[in-house]
Amino acid sequence: MLVLSRKIGEKIVVPACGLTITVVAVKGGRVRLGIAAPEDIRVDREEVWQRHQLQQAGAGMEPACSY
Repeated sequence: MLVLSRKIGEKIVVPACGLTITVVAVKGGRVRLGIAAPEDIRVDREEVWQRHQLQQAGAGMEPACSY
């Protein structure tokens, strides 16, 4: 795992995926991130992704992408 420190307004870029992650706000113990991605790249919170994976498994579908 890569751990980076960023200030509000600073970005992290993942060029291979076309992702740009921007620190939008920091308040208390919470960080708000803005994520820019191509339309064909799905971006989910972990709990949403896990629920989606369980639904696919229940329907006998193969995951579209593994993380």
